[in-house]
Amino acid sequence: MASGAQARKYGVGYFDVAHHGARIEESTGGVGYLRLNAYARKNTQERPFGVANDYIASSLGIAAGLPIAPGTLIEVYGGGYNYASLAFGDRGDQPPPIIPPRFCEERPWEACGIIAFDQWIFNTDRHEKNIGHLPGVSVGLFDHDLSLMNHAQTSDEALSLLADWQDSAGKFHCLPPHVTDVSHFAEWFERIASVTRREIRRVMSTAYTAGLIDATLRDALTSFIEHRQTRISSFIDETRDQYRSVSSWTLDLKEVDGGS
Repeated sequence: MASGAQARKYGVGYFDVAHHGARIEESTGGVGYLRLNAYARKNTQERPFGVANDYIASSLGIAAGLPIAPGTLIEVYGGGYNYASLAFGDRGDQPPPIIPPRFCEERPWEACGIIAFDQWIFNTDRHEKNIGHLPGVSVGLFDHDLSLMNHAQTSDEALSLLADWQDSAGKFHCLPPHVTDVSHFAEWFERIASVTRREIRRVMSTAYTAGLIDATLRDALTSFIEHRQTRISSFIDETRDQYRSVSSWTLDLKEVDGGS
């Protein structure tokens, strides 16, 4: 397991399971029965695509190296799937809300990564309560149920929203006003571009196989993600007025191609 010093050095892509309140119930031959604190998202009447949104967005973020809590789809009794993810915090307890100015000062690389990622998945609900930060240890992101298809109630509505938002920049985010150095974005454009089309299609196929989305939505979501994957720098430039703490705009606006 990586140490705190390693976490500070490498930052993103590191997720310390020591902060999940793990407990071994029994052990035989070196293999133990492990209990972990976790959260499970289920679909609700208000958010019928909540599980699909959270699973797809979180899986893509993990693939890009974001510090997102590991998770998976879990079939539950009574039918259907929940999206279960490890609970991030001290001994599994969710950390208090971040203070955005302090977070951007202490973790500028991660701050830029979070913004770039949320532009990719069109996340409209990033706030101080769904970014976890254990100072000197690591960062954790969670709650992506209002990305992608957002509040859509039906497949037809979801298809319409995806078409309307394909080239729309996300404009409501807690971090841009407090970012002071945009040079970190360049690496995040490359990281997100490195997520291959095969991986994107694998994630969408899993959501389809689990019955979370139909075939038409699977294909529309794939196109939506692949298209926005090459537009992130443009979205950030469109929202430049939000970066009120940046004294020198050094963002490289060169577009990058998605993976193959």
